[in-house]
Amino acid sequence: MLPVIMGLIILAIFSYRNTRTILNTNNLTEQDFIYEEIKSFIELELVALSIIEEPMEQQMHNYSETLIEDYFKNTQNIENLDLLQIRDELEMDNELFDLYVINRDGIVVNTTFKEDLYINFFSFGYAHKNYLLDIFANKKFDSPRFFFEHKTKRYKKYCYQPTNDGKYIIEIGLYSAQADKIYNYTITHLGEIPQKKPNLTSVDIFFYADKPYPLNLKREFIPAHIPLIDDLLHGKMITIGHAENGSGHINYTYFFLKDLNPKIFSGTIIRISNDPASQEHFIRKEKLKISLVLLFSLLLVFFLIYNRAKAIVFPIYDLIDKTKIIANGNYRERVNEDGHNEIATLSKNFNKMVNNIEERNNEIEEQSEFLYQVNRKLNEAYKLLDHQKNLLENKQDDLTASLNYAHRIQESLLPAPEEFTELFPESFVYILPRDIVSGDFYWYSKINNQIVVVASDCTGHGVPGAFMSMIGMTILHHLVNYEYITDPALILSRLDIEINDLLVYKNHHEQRFEGMDASVCTIDLDTNEMKFASAQRPIMLLRDGKAITFKGSIYPIGEYYDNIQKIFSNTTIPLLENDSVYMFSDGYTSQFNETGEKKFNFGRFRQLLTDINRRPLKEQPVIIQRTFEAWKGNSEQIDDILIVGFKYNKLKHKKTYSAKDLLED
Repeated sequence: MLPVIMGLIILAIFSYRNTRTILNTNNLTEQDFIYEEIKSFIELELVALSIIEEPMEQQMHNYSETLIEDYFKNTQNIENLDLLQIRDELEMDNELFDLYVINRDGIVVNTTFKEDLYINFFSFGYAHKNYLLDIFANKKFDSPRFFFEHKTKRYKKYCYQPTNDGKYIIEIGLYSAQADKIYNYTITHLGEIPQKKPNLTSVDIFFYADKPYPLNLKREFIPAHIPLIDDLLHGKMITIGHAENGSGHINYTYFFLKDLNPKIFSGTIIRISNDPASQEHFIRKEKLKISLVLLFSLLLVFFLIYNRAKAIVFPIYDLIDKTKIIANGNYRERVNEDGHNEIATLSKNFNKMVNNIEERNNEIEEQSEFLYQVNRKLNEAYKLLDHQKNLLENKQDDLTASLNYAHRIQESLLPAPEEFTELFPESFVYILPRDIVSGDFYWYSKINNQIVVVASDCTGHGVPGAFMSMIGMTILHHLVNYEYITDPALILSRLDIEINDLLVYKNHHEQRFEGMDASVCTIDLDTNEMKFASAQRPIMLLRDGKAITFKGSIYPIGEYYDNIQKIFSNTTIPLLENDSVYMFSDGYTSQFNETGEKKFNFGRFRQLLTDINRRPLKEQPVIIQRTFEAWKGNSEQIDDILIVGFKYNKLKHKKTYSAKDLLED
């Protein structure tokens, strides 16, 4: 009977250990699933917030520029200014917008949101402090993504820009009703997760990984767990027990979700809390049950062996055989229960034990089926994300195709560089759009023995800039080729009037920024003189290896100035043999280097043109391109680029006749 006794002991131990292993595995699998679910939910939430904030960011940028340039040029009394009045003057919605003034110590010294007055932003963590210091250092506008404001319990979009003297940062805060809906949905979703899991007590999200800040204000980060943050930031998953008011222990599992685009904070901490009491109670109950059944079986077997050794040999052999079968996993097998003696009783009890084991095995199979269904739903979610990714890629392809088509239309409207070389054999046109289509354009025409050359930089780039460039080329074509206007100053004045008439606003006194900067040169082939006028764009004349810069008017084309009469004047320049003239937009000089700390600037550009002037003009665009790529490195091009260069030679040009001359004849 010794094999039977050993078999019962091994079976009991195996059943207990197997039950405990399966429960632990289920807990780990459940935690991983919840982590992936929360991770996916956070990523979807960030995508939704990024879609909402795109139109808000440009609006905030415009307000920030107005505040810096118009209201805070002098920061001497900035801490005492009435920001509420300024907000009203800018017609900013009082329910949505708040203004802040932050000094170099990170302290809010003036704000429309009085609850934040004198708050120290440096105390929000190293990431927030370093971000504000970078704003001071970089001296430019920046706007991170939405952040949750605990005092109002709402998501809020912020932007930051230092004043011109670098003493303060002007911060704008903007609420969004759509962001509020996303936050409420997030809190509701986090509250629903524990209701679906019997052992789960809560799922919590904390911003500012180096100084955790709860998304749900009712769930604080446990102070005793703060030393775990360093290990979490290095990618470790940590599970730790914690006493809850002396009533029991709660197991907390922490995960760290790194922010792919960190600015104000480096990532998010996810905390999963569960109560192990019910599971431990179940394991103890199973252990007690198996122990009692095993003990009872051993006593019964010993009693039968001692009292009726011969009478129970064959039933015991049958019991041993069936036990081996059941031990091999066939839990449907049962021992024969015939008779009314102790062997029959033992068989009945043994069958009950097998029934319990079979029921437990069925429960395990049900849990496995549950895990399979969970995994299937997760795969469906992944397929949905992949489908959404494909939709976004298709929309991007359609947008790129439309832009390429617009590029072909714009190229067809631009004058051909080959025709330009017929007027100036030694010349080049270097144009490099930032976004397929360009807001920079050049234009020329020959009327009698006068050649009009225009280089223009329209407001914006991409599609808006391309629209402005086509409007500008159309107006220039009409002014020069149909009205026979060749005077540069008059061309700019008429161009300004026509664009303002086209882009008329309902409120004529509202300032607008659509327009262009342009330089116009008219070369008289009979007198060897060039008349020059411009709107904010200089030109450069290279003579005997020396660069001479000619500046024009300070006013742009198209922008509205209340009670100011724009004046454009001509500059007459006598041209000598082999004089080189360069007309250009500001895209080349405004380009940052790879570190993003320096611009190419006008001084470097003038030296570049001086250095390459010794080479033939047809070779110069290659050197210009190589120099630009070396300076830019891996950084992005920030603006459209246009450079037009031509060399003047006193050649005998055949007199041409315009349509006006023919009509007069």
